[in-house]
Amino acid sequence: MAYTNDAARGSARQDSVFDMGRLSDLKRDVKKDPAGTEQQKQVAKQFEALFLQMMVKRMREATPKEGLFDSQQTQMLQSMADEQLALHLASPGIGLSQAILAQMQQGKPGDVPDEAIKRIGQGGDLDFQTGGSREVSALLNVMRNNRPADRALAAAEGAPEHVVDFVSKMSRAANLASQQSGVPARLIMGQAALESGWGKREIKHEDGSTSFNLFGIKAGSSWKGKVVNVLTTEYEDGVARKVTQPFRAYASYEESFADYARLIGNSPRYESVTTARNEIEAARRIQDAGYATDPRYAQKLIGIMGQLRGAASNVENSRRMLEGL
Repeated sequence: MAYTNDAARGSARQDSVFDMGRLSDLKRDVKKDPAGTEQQKQVAKQFEALFLQMMVKRMREATPKEGLFDSQQTQMLQSMADEQLALHLASPGIGLSQAILAQMQQGKPGDVPDEAIKRIGQGGDLDFQTGGSREVSALLNVMRNNRPADRALAAAEGAPEHVVDFVSKMSRAANLASQQSGVPARLIMGQAALESGWGKREIKHEDGSTSFNLFGIKAGSSWKGKVVNVLTTEYEDGVARKVTQPFRAYASYEESFADYARLIGNSPRYESVTTARNEIEAARRIQDAGYATDPRYAQKLIGIMGQLRGAASNVENSRRMLEGL
């Protein structure tokens, strides 16, 4: 097929799986403006193309081999043809790039630590070999410290957005509290998520401002700081009832995590929590110690920790897939 002008040549370039120049140009543009709308659109499109390549590859692997005519050369040619097919499928799109773009544009660049998700759990390696994967990886490497990049990965792998948001926001403080108290970081994050409804049901002052109390820590007679009175659910003999209780108020989320670390780490009451063999046992010990009156408290914590582990694994798998090819 012949192309007689620059526009046509540009079109041919866009539809060729063998041309890495376009991705190099996009990488340069992303470096200049990682949060740019057009750059984000292009990165989302490249991610969609990579996803389609993986899908076609898996379909090809499930197809019976050709026997006598199945050789390394034919496999290589078939792989190239499959990648070209995936690229053409990505041209009209299947809706994935729009979903990724929507996720990317909901956050502000630069406000997520690079290890925010990674520290809370570990995922396995994926082994894919696609033509443009390293260049797509480079694009996301440029954006890896930005919230939009984490949102894109989470959207593609199906991690709930509210989980990613909460972990991204609280992971640093949770890890610090873990170091100070000896309580597993995932359990600390799980308690903060359970007590605050993933940050959506925080304890608030009468004027609607947050108390930053993520752990539902009550204000006893020894507490000299600010207090907020809240109607809460308590269980007595397994029966739920509503009561108004005084809770501690802080100036920041970091103060809330630090106070939790002091409460659990310095109290003999919770010694069995800090010496537990793993996070599951620690969750059961914290219920046994009477942290909460809910009879299903440990069970709920274990479920939330599973969500955190799954979200971390999904995002880490995606990042490894894109960065390790």
